Amino acid sequence: MKNCVVAKRELLDLIDRRIGEGKEVVAPVKQENQANFKRIKSTREILWEGPQTVIPPKAFLFPQEEELMEYEVNDEIKVKVKVEGKPIILLGIHPCDINGTALLDKVFAENNLDEHYLKKREFVTIIGSECLVPCSPESYCYRKESVLPLEGFDLFLTDIGDNFFVEVGSKKGKSLISEIARKTTPSDTKKLKKIRRVRDNLFDEEQRKLKPKLEDLPKLLRENYDSPVWDEHGARCFSCGSCNMVCPTCYCFDVRDYMELNLKRGTRSRFWDGCLLTDFTKVASGEIFREGRGARLRHRTNRKDWYLFEKWERSFCTGCGRCGKACLTKIVDPLDIENELYDRWKK
Repeated sequence: MKNCVVAKRELLDLIDRRIGEGKEVVAPVKQENQANFKRIKSTREILWEGPQTVIPPKAFLFPQEEELMEYEVNDEIKVKVKVEGKPIILLGIHPCDINGTALLDKVFAENNLDEHYLKKREFVTIIGSECLVPCSPESYCYRKESVLPLEGFDLFLTDIGDNFFVEVGSKKGKSLISEIARKTTPSDTKKLKKIRRVRDNLFDEEQRKLKPKLEDLPKLLRENYDSPVWDEHGARCFSCGSCNMVCPTCYCFDVRDYMELNLKRGTRSRFWDGCLLTDFTKVASGEIFREGRGARLRHRTNRKDWYLFEKWERSFCTGCGRCGKACLTKIVDPLDIENELYDRWKK
């Protein structure tokens, strides 16, 4: 079963029953004038459309603060590694965040496996929801080919009226809805195609344009490594790191040890870190290897659309727009930077 159709009420009732059984279901909910992910008590709380949540759902797989191990240093060294995961359903995840999670899946499973991330990922069920209108003025997912998920979901829902058109991405997802799913009909497929055609036209009209071709971004950034754009934008940067903290694909972290006063026991934890922060490249002797704010901004942009783009053959910017929204001086948005580089480069 690759695609199926499920009655909306039946699916929501199914989720509500899971909640009633004590299962943890997390979804976007409205909080004042913004949205955030929260454990819900009923599907009636779910915010299916915009605005985009402040923090992406990666926080449930790669927490902002995470204890990695505890240890004792006595006659012998004892280490207890904390690799933990618990069943969670992440519901109503937007395509940009699904794609962001799929990219993190690749990164944390490469070479030296990150067992902390992978254990949490093993227990998480991702149920995505298609955006039929832009979630915020800052978003540009259509330009980054992230308006639909490529992988990384268990179920993906599209509202086609009284039903959800469901794309099944895993055995876990298939098992969850097998009792209520029915086969698609030509009418269902026709509805889906029409909805997506209207959606594409709307997104193309409303979202900001990316002037260079998406596949040309690595070349654009390579050719403009020494552009004055970096220092001009960097001069207005506060080095607050907000752009790093809200990004669904930033995965850098710092590791810290905390020893008890007896110096016999301690813990090791990791915390989100970001390349726009002043101390990100600071070493023990005090040197900072990217001291200029423009250099740090350049590094972040190059990571998204040059270094990692070439390595994984996909942009590491999903166009969610969170960084542009969070930036106090509005200088960090990759699309704006890339358009400005393109305009100057073509003169």
